[in-house]
Formats: sequence, structure tokens, C-alpha cells
Amino acid sequence: MKVTVSDAVLASIHSLSIGAGKDDVTPLLTQIALSREGDDLRAAVTDRFIVLTGLYKNADWEDWEEGGEILIDPRSLKTVVDMNKKDKFVTSTQIVQGEDSQVFASMVNGTSVNLSPLSGRVSGKFPPLMKLFPTGEPNGSASLNIRPDFIAKLAKVLPPENRPERDRIWSFEFRSMEDNLNKPEPVYAHYSGGELYKMEALIQPARMAGKQL
Repeated sequence: MKVTVSDAVLASIHSLSIGAGKDDVTPLLTQIALSREGDDLRAAVTDRFIVLTGLYKNADWEDWEEGGEILIDPRSLKTVVDMNKKDKFVTSTQIVQGEDSQVFASMVNGTSVNLSPLSGRVSGKFPPLMKLFPTGEPNGSASLNIRPDFIAKLAKVLPPENRPERDRIWSFEFRSMEDNLNKPEPVYAHYSGGELYKMEALIQPARMAGKQL
């Protein structure tokens, strides 16, 4: 399986890792999940209290079936992003999963970096996060509490642009449980770049602290 992405998309994918788990008790959630949705590339992370995801339109695919998913290690991906910043001739990177299931980044200058999770450390299937996102119209919520550090993470999510604007504006939608309007659902936040990409987040209200997504 292989997908080719620009250095801006790669940096955007890495920025999502601000919302990945940091607890080695659940090492699966410390990874970034990449999957194919039609012609688009989906990247997603979660630490159970926040979900961050980016949809990058019209990716360049090769031998990657619809729904196919791989996990990549954020720390290894940062190495690739930093290398691309230093080499101005690198404008795209291939993310490849070989027959041995190992995933690596292959750059046009011939450099390769292993992106696979540490062998034996990560097992299981990444949770189906997109099923958590709302599909109906927001019905509001009388009040809710949100941890400010969760909001701050959104400021660190980068769009797949070479020179992203500093003043990026997220839209927030508030919903309550249909059978209990006093019980808020996770806050849905999003912003998009027209037909090029869409960044989304789910933030668990603080009043539900301890309850996992």
C-alpha cells in the first residue's frame, strides 16, 4: 500500500498528534491512524477525551483499498517532517506499507524512515472514531464546561498549507442528548479549506471527566 502526500499535508498530519494518547497503558492510542476514504486520506488520533481528525482530498494512491488502515508513530513522523523542512527540494513523501506490514516514509532523495509502531508494543485495531461524529443538526446545550487545554490543542492543529494563517477560526457546534437535554454531548469543532481539506474535533465536556469516548 502506498500514498503520496505533500510536505504540507505531512506536517498537518503530524500536528494532529497533539491529541494522541500519551499513556503507555493504552499504546494503541499513542499512534496516528491513516485510512483511505474514497479518493481522500483520513488521519485520526484520540486520547479518549478529545478526537482530532483531518480529511485530505484527492490523495495519490497506489494499491491501497478503500477502508485500508495503517498506524504510524508520531515521533518517527516528526523526524520526517523535520527533515523535509531542512531539504527545500523535498515537496512530497510516500508513505508505504510493505509486504512485511512495516510502514515507512520514502522521500525523493532516497531517504527512508521507519514509521511503524515499536514491534510488540502496539496491538489491536484502532477504534472507529468517525462513528462518534454527529450527523444531525445541533440542538444546543444550556451550559457546559470545557477544559481550556483541550481548546488550546486546536490552535496547534495545522492545515495542509505551506504558510497557514495564524488566525485560524474553528466553528463549534453544541448538542445535548435527545432523551436528556441537560446532558451535553461532546462538542464538535471544525474548519475547512474549501474542497481541499477538512479538520475536525470532538471535545469531551469537563462535567463528564472520567467517562471515555
